[in-house]
Amino acid sequence: MKDQRKFDGLRIISSAIPLIVFLLFILSNLSAQQKGASPISIVSGQQSMVKNTYAVVVGISDYQDKDIPDLRFADKDAEAFANFLRSEAGGKLDVNHLKVLINSEATMAQFAIALDWLWEVCKENDRAIIYFSGHGDVEKKSITQPGYLLCWDAPAHVYMSGGAFALPMFQDVITTLSTQNKAKVIIITDACRSGKLSGTSVGGAQITGSNLAKQYANEIKILSCQPNEFSIEGNQWGGGRGAFSYHLLQGLYGMADLDSDHQVTLKELGKYLEERVSEEVSPLQQNPMVVGSVTEKIANVIPEILSSVKDGNLNRIMLFSSIDSRGIADEVLANVDSSIVNLYFAFYRALKDKQFLFAEIGRNKNDYADYYYKILIAEPKLERLYSAITRNYAAALQDDAQQTINEWLKTSQNSTLNLKKIESKARVTNKIWTEKVRSFPRCLERAAELLGSRHYMYKVILARSKFFEGYLLANTSNNPDADMGYRAISLLRQSLVWLPDQPQVYWQMGRVYASLIPRPDSLEYYTRQALELIPNWTFVCCDAAFYLANKFKMFDRAELYLNQASKSDSASSLLRNAWGAIYSITHRYREAELVFKKVIQFDSTYLASFYNLGIMYSEVNNFEKAEAAFKKVIQLDSTLALPWNNLGKVYADTRRFDNAEASFKKAIQLDSTTFIAWYNLGIVYSEVHNHKKAEATFKKANQLDSTYALTWNNLGKVYADTRQFDSAETAFKKAIQLDSTSILMLNNLAKVYIDTRRFDLAEVAIKKAIHFDSSHSISWYNLSNVYAETHRLPEAELALQKVTILDSTFGLAWYNLACVQSLQKLTEQAFRNLELAIKKGYREFDWIQKDDDLAVLRENKVKWNMLMQKYFPEKVNSR
Repeated sequence: MKDQRKFDGLRIISSAIPLIVFLLFILSNLSAQQKGASPISIVSGQQSMVKNTYAVVVGISDYQDKDIPDLRFADKDAEAFANFLRSEAGGKLDVNHLKVLINSEATMAQFAIALDWLWEVCKENDRAIIYFSGHGDVEKKSITQPGYLLCWDAPAHVYMSGGAFALPMFQDVITTLSTQNKAKVIIITDACRSGKLSGTSVGGAQITGSNLAKQYANEIKILSCQPNEFSIEGNQWGGGRGAFSYHLLQGLYGMADLDSDHQVTLKELGKYLEERVSEEVSPLQQNPMVVGSVTEKIANVIPEILSSVKDGNLNRIMLFSSIDSRGIADEVLANVDSSIVNLYFAFYRALKDKQFLFAEIGRNKNDYADYYYKILIAEPKLERLYSAITRNYAAALQDDAQQTINEWLKTSQNSTLNLKKIESKARVTNKIWTEKVRSFPRCLERAAELLGSRHYMYKVILARSKFFEGYLLANTSNNPDADMGYRAISLLRQSLVWLPDQPQVYWQMGRVYASLIPRPDSLEYYTRQALELIPNWTFVCCDAAFYLANKFKMFDRAELYLNQASKSDSASSLLRNAWGAIYSITHRYREAELVFKKVIQFDSTYLASFYNLGIMYSEVNNFEKAEAAFKKVIQLDSTLALPWNNLGKVYADTRRFDNAEASFKKAIQLDSTTFIAWYNLGIVYSEVHNHKKAEATFKKANQLDSTYALTWNNLGKVYADTRQFDSAETAFKKAIQLDSTSILMLNNLAKVYIDTRRFDLAEVAIKKAIHFDSSHSISWYNLSNVYAETHRLPEAELALQKVTILDSTFGLAWYNLACVQSLQKLTEQAFRNLELAIKKGYREFDWIQKDDDLAVLRENKVKWNMLMQKYFPEKVNSR
């Protein structure tokens, strides 16, 4: 009887299919462009004497987030207003008195820094002007929210996460300027614009406008329209302007000077705007409004400029009269040593290059912003620049972290891999991006230090710092690690203490319970928390679906989240890729292939679909196409470990073990924590019988993830092959502890017991395997060996008959059945089954001639010789 196992469990496996780790590129949905405003509450109280005027002018037409509808002329309106302020009529403001932020310059951080500048420079009886032209909205979640002014880097949803200036903070700025600085404040807003925003369904733009119109501290407000109206823009006004903005400037230049006293009061301006704008936009409704002391003088009228306005030559005169006097920085730097000047410019170069807290390799070790900042801030002659230097540094430290959060919060995008590079929107590698994110917590902490605990952004910044600390810890490993998981959860909860209701925090808490502390119920709980804040967040739906399907095998639950995402974002490449991965995991390969190819047709650089297509081809043994797909991923980004791992799998499946070894080693070089690459490298060493390296490699894989049963199983096989049976037994028992229903591992443990002649234990293990799956032929085959070794031939015969029923092609089983029957002197049955064994592929002629179990059959020389001559004529004739 031949003792031979057909199945020992050695196999190469691919890593989990990642659905949502690559950045998507989506098309923006542009709608008709209009503008709008707010309700009214008139309070008088400002005096007329003005000493100095300072202004912050913001105009945003081209929003970074393509899910925020772009505007046509908001930036031009702001530029035109800034030109007015630069003119004699507007006060001839120079760069020391005027901050202009247009489009990408108008980030949340830069707007906040500019408002801080007003706090610093405005003194009693100075005038502070804030002009904002862009979108205003409220959160969709709650109509009771006061609203936000959307800065350039605002996300399309969940404004509280950053990039949007909350009106309570804006009102705090206004109140401080009015009551503490005792400045005269003028607010001009054009923030009620049409277009589909997060709060559109609850009238977000109108609610924002209503709250903007409320007066808090005797400030003057000039608003583009009434609540429930939109501000209209078109080419008929100044070749492309907003009706409100165009006539605002016409009025300020003197067209609103109704009594011809060469001054424009708030009352005159309000009347002029109401008449001109409402008339010209008819039949649409737009009625600008003013709030504050109606007798307050807003502008001086310069007759020559007014004449040019009337003649239609305003643009020529404005360009002629625009001035840009030497700034404070130029004045200060002219009186300091050249070495300090060089440090000053080096500081700003470092900010531009994002060399904040240390210098990159290859640069001078002291060539970074913090080094320069500490020197500059200690130089007495630069005292007048201290605040500007500090503000600019704090803003730069925050920008990349804010951009990253914005990318994650896009309903169809994420930026874990292949993040759009912030400056150029080009793709960057995972390795570069990971290094960048590691700097975020310290950068944010430094920004908070610079601004101080009394600053209104302090809590927001620290919340983000704790979030990124938690994020980095949560994503250190995909392997279970409860201690690390609870530390990550603690950091994420600290972030929520600083700033509640952050969807990205709930998303990461769900991620912790998907990997470090595997609990699918907790994963779903925190996913729902995130979706309450962003109901149509496609990314988080796909993320949850990936883990539920791939890690927890909860396919119905996974498809539930994908169906939810499909209701609002069915055309998303991210979502399509996720569906393709689900189809692949559930063996619906044709559907998966069609989906992946459709995504690639839309974007030929979309790594995730190439990657998942490669895995799908591997699953169906189309190795040529799988190899091409993984090589395409590597061509697009050679720094990702998983594509190298799966290319190695293709090589291993096609028996190209040298190539496989090189690919797995490359994956490990890129990320030494990639468990699956260590595991597969161990398989390669086992296949080429390098048991020493196989043992060491499987042990390393176990260090990274000790909960993966197959690693213990294959380590056990290495021990069994090298006759280290005690160690093999321990390893197989550990594998079974992790997967107690595994037929494979129970049979391998039984084989150790058989090899060490502990047949009673082998029988228990095999019968347990049969209990879990009675259709598994190998279990019955191994049980027959136990029966044969313990001289229970009838039981062995029955077990082998069961094997041949389950697998009629199993030649060795037919042979052993013949042996058992021969030992029982069941000669006819034995001859019949021996012939079947030979027909089924058992061709061990030399062994057949000497096997003691067949001695009874060989005694019947005539029949024996006829059988041998029939199937082995060459062997018989050569004897």
